[in-house]
Amino acid sequence: MDKNEIHARLMEMVTPLCQARDLEVWGIDLLFAAGGRHRIVRVYLDSEHGVGIDECSEVSKHLSLALDVEDIIPGAFTLEVSSPGLERPFFSLEQMQAYVGQTMRIRLENPLEGRKNFKGRLLGMEPPMFTLTDDSNTFELNWDDVGKANLVYEPFDQGKKR
Repeated sequence: MDKNEIHARLMEMVTPLCQARDLEVWGIDLLFAAGGRHRIVRVYLDSEHGVGIDECSEVSKHLSLALDVEDIIPGAFTLEVSSPGLERPFFSLEQMQAYVGQTMRIRLENPLEGRKNFKGRLLGMEPPMFTLTDDSNTFELNWDDVGKANLVYEPFDQGKKR
């Protein structure tokens, strides 16, 4: 099975586990080292009310048992189940829509104008394109070229007056 097939099977397995717990599958990362020795399966869960360690632990336990039975990942692997966290990864352009106005870190698969890494405020999107600004430059990026996208955590500055 290739990574896309494994990803699809994982989604089929984890989605009902999440739905039964009022959770959503935010995304799945499959990290397979060259040579295939070390494999990591990361499953990110989310909900309107946040995700705690108890939910992650419960989904992890059930998913681990299902993966042992189905044997869709050859060899040994590490299963990690967590919330997306403060610097959440994005797995689709649609997920980013709720974060317009916030700072993103984007890494492209192939360079654009000699750059692969971008950090800026998300101005808007018109799929598959989205616009980032770093206050001095504005970039039109294509989601199809994105290798990795994350929210940048910006703590509230307690010293500023509103």
